[in-house]
Amino acid sequence: MRRVTSGYRMASHSTVIVFVVLSIIGLMLAGCGSSSWTSITAKRLNSSVGSIIGSLAFDSGHDTLYAAISDRGVWRCTNPDTSPAWQRMLGGVSLDYVYCLAYDPNHDVLYAGAGSGVFSYADPRSSSVWKSASGVGLNYSLAYDAIDNVLYAGTNAGVYRCINPASSPAWENTGGGVDGSTIYSLTFEPAHHILYAGTDTQGIGVWKYQSGTWTNSDTNAGTSKSIGSTRSLAYDSARDVLYAATGRGILRCAKPETAPSWARAGGGVSSYTFSSTAYDQAHNILYAGAFVPSPPDGLMGPATKANTHSHGVWACSSPDTKPAWTNTGGEVSPEDIRNLVYDPVRGVLYAATERGAWRYATKLNK
Repeated sequence: MRRVTSGYRMASHSTVIVFVVLSIIGLMLAGCGSSSWTSITAKRLNSSVGSIIGSLAFDSGHDTLYAAISDRGVWRCTNPDTSPAWQRMLGGVSLDYVYCLAYDPNHDVLYAGAGSGVFSYADPRSSSVWKSASGVGLNYSLAYDAIDNVLYAGTNAGVYRCINPASSPAWENTGGGVDGSTIYSLTFEPAHHILYAGTDTQGIGVWKYQSGTWTNSDTNAGTSKSIGSTRSLAYDSARDVLYAATGRGILRCAKPETAPSWARAGGGVSSYTFSSTAYDQAHNILYAGAFVPSPPDGLMGPATKANTHSHGVWACSSPDTKPAWTNTGGEVSPEDIRNLVYDPVRGVLYAATERGAWRYATKLNK
């Protein structure tokens, strides 16, 4: 047997310590801390119900998570951060396939965008019922303007707006340059009262809707440098930066309202395919969920530079200046991530996958 000297043991021990310390620092810089992913569905959902979750919405004020599950309607989860309790939201109108969710905290109403229109559920933590809010079919994205009480719906034929959606919904086509395009991502920015829309099927980039007018934020539209299809958007209001998960990777846009300037978010993730984003404003961390598209790529557009091993959720610290990407790891690493939502009150990230819902909490965020 080989005899190991004390000096060799000390050197090995020091190397291990240095490696561990550097690993911890790297994780903390990426917003990961010493945390891990935890399933919050597991056996809590009815075994007869499929657990493929396509969309999430979160109510921070009441610590309630909402999930659109396969073609089985919408479920709510109370106390998802501590003791998840799931219940299916039934009653009233029967929903078909639900693609997206949005929560209105002012009127305490949950909206579901489905293949046959938009539906509302007042006081969603109660035993209320679903009601039709009309709208057009094939609603892929929703965004709520709490200032003017307007609900926006991204469809397969542009963006529609609905005034007073909870009481007397009346829809109208916003028209403009996005008319006729499939819209998979909407985000409303209240500080400047702007709606941003990510287009997909026609690949005409990211547009902004302000004062009733649509404007393309992509100054290189129509060229090889065009943003193209966009699957998800996230906005940093403190630094005025818009992030987009596109066919060219994760892009960032400085000053999207006044002088939009797009650039890659770097970090060697440009070859990955991302379907969702979520932003932690307090710590300037961008999260992105990866997926492996199958040919043809169904609703998500062409599989551009798809990396067949790029599953899981990635965290990017300082995405506006010196982006550094790190895979958050854990049990979601081999998963296709369908949606992400972040709870800024409790510092918890939630992910929707083909195997249910997961939570990710860090010491840094607590």
